[in-house]
Amino acid sequence: MTELIVEVRDLWHWYLRGTPLETVAVQGVGLELRSDDLAAIMGHTGSGKSTVVQHLNGLLRPHRGTVRVFGQDLGDPRLDARPLRRMVGLVFQQPEQQLFDPTVGDDIAFGPRQLRCTPEEVRRRVRTAMERVGLGFDAYKDRYTFGLSGGEMRRVALAGVLALEPRLLVLDEPTAGLDPRGRAQLLDSIRALHAQAGMAVVIVSHDMDVVAELARSVWVLAGGRTVMHGSVREIFARVDELRELRLGIPQVSELAHELRRAGHRVRTDVLTAGELAEALYSGTSPSSP
Repeated sequence: MTELIVEVRDLWHWYLRGTPLETVAVQGVGLELRSDDLAAIMGHTGSGKSTVVQHLNGLLRPHRGTVRVFGQDLGDPRLDARPLRRMVGLVFQQPEQQLFDPTVGDDIAFGPRQLRCTPEEVRRRVRTAMERVGLGFDAYKDRYTFGLSGGEMRRVALAGVLALEPRLLVLDEPTAGLDPRGRAQLLDSIRALHAQAGMAVVIVSHDMDVVAELARSVWVLAGGRTVMHGSVREIFARVDELRELRLGIPQVSELAHELRRAGHRVRTDVLTAGELAEALYSGTSPSSP
């Protein structure tokens, strides 16, 4: 049975509050996440996505509204958010820039060592985290961190967060700057984390193709507000509204619309190349993601 793990109600947050440069970042955002979610928060640059997710582990505290995560009220000034940060793994954009140890194993081990885990527990956590992101323990633990490819470095950074064994993983623009191979490998790792580790996952992105490939449910932000929520297929069916928000739809969906305009009898609610092929050649409807 799933449980409600994140509840955000009427969240407001300002930067440089109380100064002449005060700027409202989010204004009335609401969202919910459950323990089995594979969700996306999407919106154009400046929509408030990154500000919202920094509230989920207490890096930011709400100026107005309610943020409850795993039953903890982030609006309570007495709350010590440090234990929560081990439950909510937040992976920022281009996390490989935060790598610092020369060897892969030691970089991933940093978090568990800070938690004062025993050497045996550190080794177990490092091995498990590496395997979950597709990096063999024996093959990579002694590799020079900064000699890896961009995609491998990003998976090392992700493993460093996973070694803390969070219950919720939040990834901010996870594929930004990766080549196609690195992107595909990282997406496979994220799918496996959700499916095999039973971890709730949230991706923050304005890349419609990434959202279509990974997410089941979607929250759309614009101007610091929540403007849409639904299944990934429901959201991408709202083509005109998304275009007004300068978000667009996945490339495969765009192609389906072009084929429809050209006179082909094809469904336009497809999200993947496989679904498009099925719609073109068999006439069956796409299956739910």
